[in-house]
Amino acid sequence: MPPNPSLATELRALPRAFWVLFAGIFINRFGTFVYPFLTILLHRRGFSYAAIGLAVGCFGLGNALASFAGGWFADRFGRRNSIVLGAFTNATFIFMLYWAHSLPLIMLLVTLAGFAGGFFHPASGALVADLVPARLQLRAYSALRLAGNAGFAFGTATGGFLVSRSTFWLFAGDALTTACYGALALFLLPHGLRHTSEQARWRDALLRLRRDGQFWALGFAQFCAALVFNQFASSYSLEVIGRGLALNLFGFHLAAEQIFGVLIGWNGVMIVLCELPLTRVTQRFPPRLVMCLGYLLIGGGFALNAARAGLGLLFLGMTLFTLGEMLAIPMSSVWIARIAPPSMRGRYIGALATTWAVGNVLGPQIGLQIYGAYPLLLWMSCGGLGLAAALTLWRFGNSGHSEPKGSPEPAAASALN
Repeated sequence: MPPNPSLATELRALPRAFWVLFAGIFINRFGTFVYPFLTILLHRRGFSYAAIGLAVGCFGLGNALASFAGGWFADRFGRRNSIVLGAFTNATFIFMLYWAHSLPLIMLLVTLAGFAGGFFHPASGALVADLVPARLQLRAYSALRLAGNAGFAFGTATGGFLVSRSTFWLFAGDALTTACYGALALFLLPHGLRHTSEQARWRDALLRLRRDGQFWALGFAQFCAALVFNQFASSYSLEVIGRGLALNLFGFHLAAEQIFGVLIGWNGVMIVLCELPLTRVTQRFPPRLVMCLGYLLIGGGFALNAARAGLGLLFLGMTLFTLGEMLAIPMSSVWIARIAPPSMRGRYIGALATTWAVGNVLGPQIGLQIYGAYPLLLWMSCGGLGLAAALTLWRFGNSGHSEPKGSPEPAAASALN
């Protein structure tokens, strides 16, 4: 590879198995119809804000429980097996959710769907670290986010129309696309690194994690960011719809639900168009600096929702939020993959995912409670959370181990089986 390869050259250098994962994530994310619109669906059924917060928060509870289990399973039995098991079970529980109408049953199925969905995410991140050389990992993680957000952009726009026309296909489409991801993984992905039961013990990983200051600083920052992100599918949807906005675009009349779909679709479109080229710039700067700036913009973008202006300011806030996401999230994936020992990658990624999942549990409940009482306070709190994430990572993100450098290259070859 030349000293300063082009983006296209670097992408062509990524292994075939990576592109299978890319396709699977695109398909899976395109069909993520249910979760972004769950608040709206439950609100239409007459559930209170408190009940909706409990139901949506159960998804995060399932994720939190799954991250530890999925990280261990990926290290012990291989990345492919984790993806296959998680994808097929997630599809099953999402489809069953269509027929659930009582709050206890909804909470149970959302928890199980969250568990199954969270189970295979550590495996996906660990497989990239297994297969891709360190110099290309930022590109690889950004490319996967491009796949996920391209799917999410098209999928949420589709979901915005389905939610007002056919809720059955909202659930069925979500289940079918997730099952397709599982089938791709089953037939086309390698196992990735697998380890003995002795190597895969959680006790050893927990002892190392306890002393790893870099992990805890990033974990707290991710927790704060998760609290902000979780307003996406809870309070933010109610904020947009509650403003009673309407838009005539290219001959189409968009009601408030469709405007919400377009706004979160704009998030995906920006990532598709800008994130990979942006990594050409961000790789030149210290990773912590890039992540801190990203967390500030994530919080600041949603803090703009405190100004109850028109559609233009909503788009500006989403634009700043998305810019922060493009800076912070792919770099955090590279960071955690590099500070983790190769035999503990799944568990490190799973432990970090747990901090995000705890934010998934608390974010909807806290956010909806605050929003129901005083919306201005919620959006200003988002700005405060972004600031807290940046300050913590900047102050404590270099403690515990040396600054992460490249991951060991030999692991990639042994994962291609």
